[in-house]
Amino acid sequence: MRRVSTTAYLALLLTASSLSAQTESPKLVVLIVVDQMRADYIKRFQHQWNAGLKRLVDDGAWFQQAAYPYFQTNTCVGHSTIATGSLPESHGIVGNNWYDRAESRLRACADDPEGRLLTYDNPVDATQGPGSLLVPTLGDELRAQAGARVVSMSMKPRVGVMLAGHRADMALWRQETAWVTSAAYAAAPVPFVARFLDANPVADDLGEIWSRAMPEDTYLFDGSVDVSRPFDGWATGLPHPLVGRDESADQLFYDKWAASPLSNDYLGRLAIVAVNELDLGQREATDYLALGLSALDWAGHRFGPKSHEVQDVLFRLDLMLGRLLDDLDAAVGPDRYVVALSADHGVTPIPERRARLADAGRIPAQRIVDAAEAAMREEFGPGEYVAQFEEQDFYFAPGVYARLLADPSALAAVSGAIEAIVGVAKVYRGDTIRERRDTGDSIERALARGYYPGRSGDLLVVLRPYWTTSTNAAGHGTSYGYDTRVPILFMGAGVTPGHYLAEVTPADIAPTLAEIVGITLARTDGRVLTEALDNP
Repeated sequence: MRRVSTTAYLALLLTASSLSAQTESPKLVVLIVVDQMRADYIKRFQHQWNAGLKRLVDDGAWFQQAAYPYFQTNTCVGHSTIATGSLPESHGIVGNNWYDRAESRLRACADDPEGRLLTYDNPVDATQGPGSLLVPTLGDELRAQAGARVVSMSMKPRVGVMLAGHRADMALWRQETAWVTSAAYAAAPVPFVARFLDANPVADDLGEIWSRAMPEDTYLFDGSVDVSRPFDGWATGLPHPLVGRDESADQLFYDKWAASPLSNDYLGRLAIVAVNELDLGQREATDYLALGLSALDWAGHRFGPKSHEVQDVLFRLDLMLGRLLDDLDAAVGPDRYVVALSADHGVTPIPERRARLADAGRIPAQRIVDAAEAAMREEFGPGEYVAQFEEQDFYFAPGVYARLLADPSALAAVSGAIEAIVGVAKVYRGDTIRERRDTGDSIERALARGYYPGRSGDLLVVLRPYWTTSTNAAGHGTSYGYDTRVPILFMGAGVTPGHYLAEVTPADIAPTLAEIVGITLARTDGRVLTEALDNP
């Protein structure tokens, strides 16, 4: 019988141990969504970063050609797509809001009659939960298949809910001035969250000044944006005091605080508390932690993508993520977790600034409604025919669209009246758009992938590039590149670092993470990004 030497035996054990470590699934999935982070922000501002964002870019897999393939690039839609790996035509979330034809009202995507809110602060009379999301999320499947503990936290209800999915051990978001969760996720407030919130009241930041974290001459572009739309009491550029009316901690104060880098820092601190309190990533199961970071969105809406505010939020986000990753290294282990970072949408330039160089502008949404109403009265006589115009979705009152379909000339007249408005590109029929998803027209494909019967509009109104109906300084919500292109970054266990130029979508994130952790998603519209996996 051949004997194996002690040295050779130890070598075999070390090799086996190494292989096991390489193939062991990570124990924690960390999903980070930075609201309104355009893809080009990385190349434009990365020279200012030295911590977490830099680590993700340098040590991770960076997909530089990622873009949403649907039209309505808004917050709830993007988070649902990232969390599920599905597109709106499958998961059913077609916007932040849509017109509920059965109830004749505008419905927010996180409205849920079964989700009574549980508050950590003042009582809030609302119901929110995942009832409108029609497919499971990655977190749902991890919980069902791998016994995961699922945690989601954000500043926005629609973000916290969609990242949590249908079940979560902890879900937290801000509603008005209160921190809340939903009865969809808990029977009572979570004790360790209550302790953290009590020990770290947001009101302690009353009177703080949001000033530049870097020397002013290191920021790109103008420090004061003359066509920005700052909060009451703020100037058109930094610094900004965090105070409410009469310098109180009122709703205005909380809104200003949420738009500042302090809100991202706050969630980062709470995230590591959740990791330690729930032993996330420190058990046999693979756990899930989702962070929805919204400060960039609120700052970008008010000051635009070329503002010092946007750069400062990103600079401080880099620092916050550096601390978070260091804490995860210590608590979980640097080779035992995987991170994915992306965004729910980009943002258009401020139209008034763009118009100085090229075709751009702003259309009051009511102008589109008025044009349609006038055309309808011309065709059918006095009356009110429009129920709602929300983003690109145009809804008629009950029975009106059927009348238009029965009278093609009247339908053409209404569409023509809307298309005659300067800045409108074209009006599409909602009921036939799904038939156009495989055409060579990129707008038709994008509209079709974002259309869900019963929720989307009767007509779909598409504006020309750089035109908007938004009342914010800068908006989003189209299939143009400034709105659709976002970063996708992976780092950690199972990921092959590198810069990748394949055309991918955020719907690929959940399938890729599922592959890394060894679970199966029943149905996705995205694909596994095998090119960035260690062992595909």
